[in-house]
Order: sequence, then structure tokens, then C-alpha cells
Amino acid sequence: MNDLHYAVLVGINRYPAISDLRGARGDAARFRDWLVDPAGGQVPEANVTLVTATEQDEREADVLTAVPTRESVNRALYQAHRAVRQAVADGGSWADTRLYLFLAGHGIAPFGGDAALLMANAAIDLLGHHIAVRPYLSWYESASPFHEIVFFADCCRTRYGGVAAFGPPFTDTTEAPDKVECLVGYATSLGDPAYEQQEPAPDQSRGHFTTALLEGLRGAGGGTVTAEGKVTSDSLADYVRRHVLDRTTRALVPQQARFLRETSTPIVFAEGLRGIGSYPVALRFPDGFRGWVELRGRDISPPRRLYVDGAPHTEPLVPGLYRVVPESVTAPDLRDGGYFEVVTGGGHGVQF
Repeated sequence: MNDLHYAVLVGINRYPAISDLRGARGDAARFRDWLVDPAGGQVPEANVTLVTATEQDEREADVLTAVPTRESVNRALYQAHRAVRQAVADGGSWADTRLYLFLAGHGIAPFGGDAALLMANAAIDLLGHHIAVRPYLSWYESASPFHEIVFFADCCRTRYGGVAAFGPPFTDTTEAPDKVECLVGYATSLGDPAYEQQEPAPDQSRGHFTTALLEGLRGAGGGTVTAEGKVTSDSLADYVRRHVLDRTTRALVPQQARFLRETSTPIVFAEGLRGIGSYPVALRFPDGFRGWVELRGRDISPPRRLYVDGAPHTEPLVPGLYRVVPESVTAPDLRDGGYFEVVTGGGHGVQF
């Protein structure tokens, strides 16, 4: 495990004074799943903080009581950098430290910043309730509690020149900052919107950026896996840029992910993936087929539920044998009983 890696993950669906989203809270949870996966980020669960509202919070909150707030995020970040400094003081290697900050929800590009996640208690006249990427990154570069900083922002970057970008409240207590390696991934270009992939069930909705990000981190299609069997910041950025644009090419403003890397060498996210990367597989169902199905197979536990409404479903799958099982006993039979196989380097579309 990467004992000196820490993460703060923020996902906000409910905005009482703006408009609600469907997939941001789930995206933060899915990113957490990759982080704590022994085959993924290998971050100890105790080092990962998920900053979201409960379903009850979302039902009952108004703009004055909505959570999470800036204070919630700042508290989690403060606890993380205090913990890592103590771990380094106790003998841990600063060179092995890393912080992940994942932000998903509504966003703007404030004056003096390039992206800011609006917090749940934001409103049109309260846009100062935000976490701004650039000022926070600048503090971490200066104070250097972590050697590596990885920020991912799955939110819009609509320009708001009348809103200042606020930084963290932390005090820089270091006397001789060290060289910090940074990677920042933005869901979209400066000034542009970011989109969610809408699904009939709200808990199945997700951001296009986060979907591509997690596929890439798991080695989707082998395209992010280097010859050494690693997923790096360079290979990941290339995959995400291509696949976010592909997923949104028909939008009024196609979404173009952006990455900023300030590192001496690429950051490594996963190793030992040679030959076991996943592939995006398009699942195509018979005309007129509607309803829920379960996707069963290798590395899928519990079974993954999908709602079929006529459009193909694209799922990242590693090579192996799978089966799609309709939940309704009256559903029409699927070709080959719903069984299919994903093979290395083969065609990755299935017609049932």
C-alpha cells in the first residue's frame, strides 16, 4: 500500500440555490473505490476522506444549511497535511508522499483562478463559497507538505470576472520548501461547460471526465499502459482528452479536457498492468429492448446493474468471460444466452 498517499474527494449533487446535479456525488465515491483498490491507487482507507452530503442532508437542506461547505473541505485537507508531516517526522520519506484532491460538482472560473468548485451553499450572489484550484495548488507548492500533488476538477469553467478566487486559510510554516511535482486535470477548457452522462437512474449518472479518468487509471484498452506496465500522468492525460471529446462531440460545445503537468518525470498511478488493461466494450441490445440488466463476470462483484433504453452501453472490461442477464423474466432472449468474451486486442463490441 502507498501509506504516505492521502486523498480528499468532494462530490456535490444538491445545490438549493442553483440547480441540482445527478452524478457528482457518485463520481467522488467511484474515485474513492479506485484509490483504495489494491489493484488501483493502493491508498489506505484511513488516508481517504470523502466530503459529500448524505441523502438526508440533500433532502432537508436550504442554501443556509447545505453541505458540504468550504470549511468541510479545508478541515479534511488540514488533517491530511498534518498527518503526512507527522508521518515524515516519524521517519517516512517525503519523496513518497502524495495528495489527491478530487472535485466534482458545479464550477466557475473566477477572477485570478482557472477553475473553482462551487460548494453546496453557493448562490448567484454567494459565488465566493468555492474551492479554487490555482490558489490551493499555489499553497501546496509553497508549503510543500507533499512531494506530489494531483488535482482533478470535474466541473464547468464558466468565466466569472466579478468573483475573486479564494485560497486556503492555512499558514505556511516551512522554512525551506522542497520541489513539488504537480498534475492538474480539468474536465473542460477555460470558459467552457462540463457535462454529465445522463442515465434513467440518478445513481448511475456520471461525469464524462470522471468516467474517462477512471477507465484510464484502470488501464482501459491498454491505451494508458506503457511498455513497462504503468499508467502515468502522460498516458492518462492523452487517453482522457481523446475519450472525453469523443463522448461529447455532438454537444453544442464539445468538452475538451485539459491537463497541466509540472513534474520532472511523469507521475506513476499504477504498475504491473501489462497485458491486463481493460477495454471499452460497446454492449448493443435488440431493438425495442427496455429494462434493467445485470452484467456479471470477472472483477465485477457485486453484479453491475445497467438500464437499457435502446442506446449502446460502453463498459470498461478486462479480458475474460461475461454474461448479461435481464432482470425481468419476460424480457426477450439475448443472443448466445447473454454470454460474451472480451479478448486482448480484439473487436470490442457485442450485439445481443
